[in-house]
This record gives sequence, structure tokens and C-alpha cells, in this order.
Amino acid sequence: MSYLRAFLRTRPNQSTCALRPYTTGSDSDPPDAEWPHPLYASSRLTDRKSIFVAHASILSHPAYLPRFIEHLHALPRLNVKRATHCMYAYRAAGVAGQSDGGEGGSGDRLERLLRLTGCENVVVVVWRWYGGVKLGADRWKHISEVAREALDTGGFLVKRDDGQKKKGKKKK
Repeated sequence: MSYLRAFLRTRPNQSTCALRPYTTGSDSDPPDAEWPHPLYASSRLTDRKSIFVAHASILSHPAYLPRFIEHLHALPRLNVKRATHCMYAYRAAGVAGQSDGGEGGSGDRLERLLRLTGCENVVVVVWRWYGGVKLGADRWKHISEVAREALDTGGFLVKRDDGQKKKGKKKK
């Protein structure tokens, strides 16, 4: 777990997803190497000048999480270096984890989404560019909406059979 602790440290005066260089200890696996799995993105959601975008991909082991984030930072079409918040959650190799990225409680919400939808061996990252207007509770809906869209685009969401019913109390 030391690799995750090192990963979660950020440099001062940078966005909450700015990372220290990540090394795996082998020359065959550089941090700027191409990510070996497909990357699935949500559409861009804009509300009161704030922008939300999510990305999802396969994550076979938590040790690859820093490499995945580095890969997203290296993509030229994404302006993630200027993102105000970078929230993520993952479930891989029987381990779950999350980061709020400065948006308190959002990592827990993303992790709960992965658990409730039955996603395994997956990572979802949500970026927010703050537009200067507070969104209140709407931001939670937007974070969940773009995350679910990225997971659905990648085919990670487990579809429930129509015959399968929710467990819970029956109405009288």
C-alpha cells in the first residue's frame, strides 16, 4: 500500500490531481507508456460554467492506478492539468479505494457507485473545472451522472435481469 500513499501526495500550488513522478522500478514499464487498455469517456456536462467529464478503464491491480492517472495527464486533448478537482474510485484485485480530489465526499460516492453496479477491475476518474458559481447538491448528481455514463460506455455496468427484484421491505 506504500505505492498508494506515495501516489496520494501532491505538489503544492497545483491541481489536486498533480502527481509526483511514478516509477515502477523497471525500465520496461515507463510511466509515460501507452495505457494498455481502452479508455472510455463521458460526454462533457456543463452547468453554470462548471464542466464535468469522466473517464473509465480496466484496472487489473491498484499498483497501476498512478500510471493510469499519468496517462490521462499526458493526453493532449484533455486539459486536465487545469482541472480544479480530480476524483476517482477503483475496484481491482479485491481492493477498493477512492480519492475526493478536493471535492469532499465525492470519492465515497464514486466508490459506492462501483460497488452497487457490480463493477470489478475498473477505475473511474471524474474531472471538474470550477466555473465560479457554487452548484450545491447538483454537483453530486453531475459527478454521478458522468461517472455512470463513462462506465456504461465501457460496458462495465452489470445489467440486472428483469426477473431479479430489489430486496427490501414490501409495501403494505
